[in-house]
Amino acid sequence: MSVMFDSAIDPQLEWLYHVGPVGLVIGPNVIRDEDLNSPRQTAVATLAVAELLDADGDGPVLPDPWAFFERILGWEARYVAGAPGGPALPTKLAARVDEHDVVLSPDWAVRDLGGAGLESFQVLVKLHTDLEADKRGALDGWEATPHQQFERLLRETGVPIGVLVDRSHLRLIYAPRGETSGWLSFPLRSLATVAGRAMLGGVKLMLGHARLFTEPEHRRLPKLLARSREAQNKVSAELAEQVLGALHELLRALHAADRERIEHLAATQPHHLYEGLLTTLMRLVFLLYAEDRDLIPTMRTGEAVEIYEQGYSVRSLFARLIEDRALNPDTMDERVGGWGRLLALFRLVHGGHRSGWITARGGKLFDPKVFSFLEGRDEGDPLTAAKVLPVRDGAILRILELLMTIEARAVTGERVRERLSYRSLDVEQIGSVYETIMGFTVLRAPSRMIAVKGEKNLPVFVEIECLEAKRSADRQKLLKESGVSPTAKRLEAIKKAEGVQELTEALAAIADPRGSPGGHVTAEGSPILQPTDERRRSGSHYTPRSLTEPIVRHALEPAFERIGAEATPDQVLEIKVCDPACGSGAFLVESCRQLGERLEKAWGHHPDLKPRIPADEDEALHARRLVAQRSLYGVDKNPLAVDLARLSLWLATLAREHEFTFLDHAIKSGDSLVGLTRAQIEAAHWDLSKDSAPLFRGLIRDRVNEVVSGRRDIQFAPDDVARATQEARHRIVEKKLDQPRTYGDAIVAAFFSADKPRKREALRVEVAKLLSGLGTSEKEDRLATIAKTLRHGEHPIRPFHWELEFPEVFSRDNPGFDGIVGNPPFLGGSRISSEMGDTYRDWLKIVHVGAHGNADLVAHFFRRVFALLRSGGCSGLIATNTIRQGTRARQRWKIFSLLADQLAALSDGFNGQEKLQWWSQWYIL
Repeated sequence: MSVMFDSAIDPQLEWLYHVGPVGLVIGPNVIRDEDLNSPRQTAVATLAVAELLDADGDGPVLPDPWAFFERILGWEARYVAGAPGGPALPTKLAARVDEHDVVLSPDWAVRDLGGAGLESFQVLVKLHTDLEADKRGALDGWEATPHQQFERLLRETGVPIGVLVDRSHLRLIYAPRGETSGWLSFPLRSLATVAGRAMLGGVKLMLGHARLFTEPEHRRLPKLLARSREAQNKVSAELAEQVLGALHELLRALHAADRERIEHLAATQPHHLYEGLLTTLMRLVFLLYAEDRDLIPTMRTGEAVEIYEQGYSVRSLFARLIEDRALNPDTMDERVGGWGRLLALFRLVHGGHRSGWITARGGKLFDPKVFSFLEGRDEGDPLTAAKVLPVRDGAILRILELLMTIEARAVTGERVRERLSYRSLDVEQIGSVYETIMGFTVLRAPSRMIAVKGEKNLPVFVEIECLEAKRSADRQKLLKESGVSPTAKRLEAIKKAEGVQELTEALAAIADPRGSPGGHVTAEGSPILQPTDERRRSGSHYTPRSLTEPIVRHALEPAFERIGAEATPDQVLEIKVCDPACGSGAFLVESCRQLGERLEKAWGHHPDLKPRIPADEDEALHARRLVAQRSLYGVDKNPLAVDLARLSLWLATLAREHEFTFLDHAIKSGDSLVGLTRAQIEAAHWDLSKDSAPLFRGLIRDRVNEVVSGRRDIQFAPDDVARATQEARHRIVEKKLDQPRTYGDAIVAAFFSADKPRKREALRVEVAKLLSGLGTSEKEDRLATIAKTLRHGEHPIRPFHWELEFPEVFSRDNPGFDGIVGNPPFLGGSRISSEMGDTYRDWLKIVHVGAHGNADLVAHFFRRVFALLRSGGCSGLIATNTIRQGTRARQRWKIFSLLADQLAALSDGFNGQEKLQWWSQWYIL
């Protein structure tokens, strides 16, 4: 397969590479599938454009826009409302923005000839020929840029396609309601040059007369852009498989470069090793996203950009390695240098440069102290002891190729790899892609192994000698237990294989190239990545914005109605939204967007309360940063998923000259279903119906009050507060929580210590006695020891005591969250016991009184959510049909009634039964 990075290899896409899409407008796969070829441009065509441009003056490049659209693109005035000689522009295409006292309207509107009636439009056009599209404050009455205001108009009118002409560019914008926008920007002066002929062809391809009016409907612009969004899901799925391959490649590369240290880590600290691998890939995705959006380096001077591109950039490293492979294809796995360049870049991003040309982002993601083995250091070694491991350039190239390219079909029919732009991926898509590499563990191969294709399209390592020792029939059983189900033909060959060599050859036929490239056999003692049982069960699913947007919108609607249309900014930021199983953060990112939009409206109504917007941000970005810091909360039992959710929010709030938004206080790890309230901790009992008096209410109350004050300093920190200051504040807050958190964990540990109520009660009584007589270090140590037992055993648990972890949410009047959204995990009935333990099932039955032992895990999330919502709060959760249907009538009615009763307690003017029926129509899939 060839690699395609020079657009000349595929003339069909040449124009698209030149205009550098931001977000997704038209997908390359759709262009190929529909065989959309831009018309070849000649000297006559460029001359015709040149005659319409003011190429040298300081004024508008396109002084007469209609002449360009009519003569060059073939638009007819009879189809363009508002155009010279065209019909009048309908008033329905205007949109009033009350908070800014501004009325937005297009200059032209292109009719949709396939739409219903004469008043259906497919494209709106806005002319700002004397302005720059991205300049803040360019228009009176509202600080938003001309581009942002036009996007608002597109969303308000429901016409998703727009053309914006500013003083130097023609911009094609796609902003479907409820989805992320994208645009293509064509430099007008370039369209009149020989070098710009491909771009001129692209403009005609996208906006020419045929594309809008005469092509078959499925080849017209609205359909092509909509299909591009649908096709992007396929791109995300393919990229997810490649990222998993990159993870395996990185482990092999580090092992080859530092065999003794990596094998020692695999044996003694496998999770640390695994986390370091994931973090390396997350570092790369951040850099690719930031580079593709020109957010790095911080200074955009020619010198700073040149230094970064030549000495540090991931993109330029990739280009250099591609060139090296072309010149020296046989020695790439002997050459080194790329790894050292990446390590230097990682340090630079974390610490910045004293001259300021690149901002220090801070945080754990790029911190060189966290994963010392990446720099050839042992844990605790000083940073100065770092050395560059001899990771081969061939491995670096393979990793970058998997992260930065996607397989495609060239115009010749040849399969090629083309450069993937992270500008065209939503933050949620990036998060989902990297969520696929969660749920693995690092093991040392007990004997020779080979990776074969398993369930959920995962590479699963199989012990060759162990399988060979089994009888023919037992081999199938062992493979099935490992999550491997070969085709009948392949299975028969595996069963009949005699001897290790013959069996190895049979397994190589179903080898997964990500784990075992070329059927490679992994030697005994080598580190491997093996999917956990949970990962094999669950898989990863992209939650598209078309789904998260309506769920979040409906969940936030009651809170927005409560504060009213003219709410103050502080009232908006007092809305607290949580995802109790946040995963990669798709619902949190969407909540961030919608709360940010509402905050912008509040600033419009109360301009005196609007903060100063930093130079490297606009209103929308600054609003999202404030929302992420003050209004969003997320929990996940997987600490690595928490890191990924933070990364997603960092990307959504990324400003050129700012450190990472501080989120450690709000996005945390723990089991959302296992934890105690303050009252339960004070009573030293999980069941408040028992006769148990509060033991130390004052201690918990005082400690929580201290924590609320400290967390308020974090949440309300001004925009210019250093991240190091926030981290120091957070450490102090977390230290204050250590003691009450340990008490809660010890009580929970008593429950999970045994499978019989009497034994549980015995340890609970001991815990209660220890708590009632606190004051000696021995008692504190005993409580800590009991608490730590939860972290060990076959099913380790990390409790999450909601009222301790997020005290500001539960200490206010009418405590609880305003909105809870998400896609909680589901696990059917009896599988909770088999896969999480009988004690876990018993816990759920105790804390959710009346729950059936066979209820789906997601039903328990519903119960927990209702307990966490404040009165008048609302939630939107994706669930299985068992919530609505159940497996038996009695189980169904029990779940239904419990949910309805709690909904009734939370709702005004809606009985619970009606609310649940309405809710199910929206959210149960």
